[in-house]
Amino acid sequence: MKFIGRHTGNTVFPSPEPGEAVGLNPPPLQWVPEPGSGPYRVTVTGADGGTLFDVETERNVFRFPAKLPAGRYRWNVRRGADERGEWAFTVSPDAVEFLPPSAEELLAALPAERPRHIYFPEELASLAAAHPVQLAILERNVKLALEEGFMRYPDFWRAGGRTDYRSALDEVRRFLDRNTAACALLWLFRRERRAGEYARRALLTVCEWNPAGACSVAGPWGDEVGLSIVRILPAVFDWVYELLSPQERRWAAETLRQHARQVYGLLTEGDYFGEPGNSHSGRLPGYLGELALVLHGEIPEEECRRWLACALDLYGSIFPHYGGRDGGWAEGPFYASSYTKWYLPFFLAVERISGFSFLVKPFFRHVAEFFLHFAVPGMECHPFGDGHWPTESEWPGFQAQNPFGIYAERFGPELARRFSARCDAAIERYELHLLDVIRPEPRAPLPPESRVGTDRSYVSHDAGLASLHTCLACPERDIAVFARASRYGTPSHQHADQGDFALLIGGQAFLAPSGSFGYQFGEPHHRIWTQQTVAANCFLIDGEGQKKNSPEATGWMETELEREDVSRIVMHLEEAYPMLERCTRTLIFNHRTGALTVTDEIRAAKPVAPDWRLHSYVAPEPDGAGFRIVRPAGILRFEVRGPGEAVYSAGNRYCYPNGAAEETVPCREREPQWHMNWRFAPAKEFVIEAVFHPDCNQRRKEEC
Repeated sequence: MKFIGRHTGNTVFPSPEPGEAVGLNPPPLQWVPEPGSGPYRVTVTGADGGTLFDVETERNVFRFPAKLPAGRYRWNVRRGADERGEWAFTVSPDAVEFLPPSAEELLAALPAERPRHIYFPEELASLAAAHPVQLAILERNVKLALEEGFMRYPDFWRAGGRTDYRSALDEVRRFLDRNTAACALLWLFRRERRAGEYARRALLTVCEWNPAGACSVAGPWGDEVGLSIVRILPAVFDWVYELLSPQERRWAAETLRQHARQVYGLLTEGDYFGEPGNSHSGRLPGYLGELALVLHGEIPEEECRRWLACALDLYGSIFPHYGGRDGGWAEGPFYASSYTKWYLPFFLAVERISGFSFLVKPFFRHVAEFFLHFAVPGMECHPFGDGHWPTESEWPGFQAQNPFGIYAERFGPELARRFSARCDAAIERYELHLLDVIRPEPRAPLPPESRVGTDRSYVSHDAGLASLHTCLACPERDIAVFARASRYGTPSHQHADQGDFALLIGGQAFLAPSGSFGYQFGEPHHRIWTQQTVAANCFLIDGEGQKKNSPEATGWMETELEREDVSRIVMHLEEAYPMLERCTRTLIFNHRTGALTVTDEIRAAKPVAPDWRLHSYVAPEPDGAGFRIVRPAGILRFEVRGPGEAVYSAGNRYCYPNGAAEETVPCREREPQWHMNWRFAPAKEFVIEAVFHPDCNQRRKEEC
């Protein structure tokens, strides 16, 4: 029998894909886990058919022990009487070497002297001299920390507590991720005594909180408080180690040990190797690796070795699940901006100890290009997925600061470095992700810079995200179009929005997805509106949208980019609309004028009635046969045409276009959003065409 293949939205993607020319040598092998018990048997053969490897493994991954000679290989996986079937891959001569150290090697190279997490004592002075701007910002952070004091125990778990879960999340990130991290860093680099004492007291305060209660990463009350603890306290423990008495060190180490055991259990018992789609679990491997490194010598070595081996195995194989080889992040730029930072302290620690860098993986080398297109400084919204709407006041530290960082610094391109500098210049104080703001130089040579896109177009076929621009280098004069059609389906923080598109002029959203979290993730407005097709620039069929949380509701793109100033993207959406026989959406974008044409071709076995939808942050106005949207950055004129007359409606209520009076209002008040709907009469076939003519006020003054 054949293996079953992907069956949930969280399931790992097999790799290498059939016929793939791999970018790493040796490539990690991974496959969809098969139900049942017993080990997997992995066989690898060379071009001559001879067997090179025939091994057993308990997990659905296999890592080669050494580099492979350039050439063609075939591999198969069996479990009992079942097999996956043979697939081929090719290792090119220029594939980047990828041989992570073992846990034993890393622990053997770990210095006994502290600090030893990310930074070594002999380099503190030179790093401080090289980062005066960052240290000046940290001084402002420390001043704020000393003014705010210390967080009280989060009692959101009980009725009548002083805080709720969402408020506790905000509070713990201010206390630990912002204030405590800043104080520990300033103590480390400036020997600022008050900062060191704050960090020490914060560490000991949190050690008084029950690791199995509201601070657990594995309890029933929500995991965000625990996630901040295991993210920040390993570094703090190492950096203020000399300020702790022997008894305090033991107390802190044993407390962190309990947290680490929870993290390890989530990753192994929850089978993160086979089901890595849970985004919160995706933060954990780095935290576990850090805990192993800083607790080594404080607790039994075998436990540290086991944790460290788990982290190294995950980063050496399936990670990042949501990150494509071409740099795209399937959950969208909002989640990418943090989920490409959580692991950096561990990566930097591994680099400092061993010289090896996980950042040579193709995703890490290209993610700055993704941010270059999807996280332009000053953009009002960031399509697609949860968080496409954020403001600095709502989610400080995510899009509010600098997503480019180490990726632009090491791998470019040059425009990404310029955007990174622009982000840094706007920072008055750090809000989140402080542990990677002072970065040591890499110890090993970096792979040469390379690009998968240009300054005018970028497509991540792995993540299913596309970006087209007229003038990316000058955001205030740019006209930008974004689109999504992804193999990842609609799970996690992705929405039921295959085929969605957005249009920005001068960084302002003229057409964008609608909705928000409201007050917090999972409230009715978020579940019933924001994550559903009705909230996207998509269409409904007989009032029905795409299925949320589905691995089958997928899409994919065909692209022809920048041919005589015109790019064409065809999004195939049949899997997302199973009630249709044919469903494609074609975008044609002129990089010189910014003009966009969207053409939908729909065919069904029986007559269906589409609701064709657009959303904007301001009200549309009639404009001849069409409409216009006017904002300070410019004007967008557009017309929607289809078979026969469509019934048009528009409003700023979050209501489905079926005449229902019920509205899913967000708990957190936001600026109004406008929802346009064109309902077409039932038919079996449709060609619906929308033509958009954007005009950027700034472009009139100065050509790009």
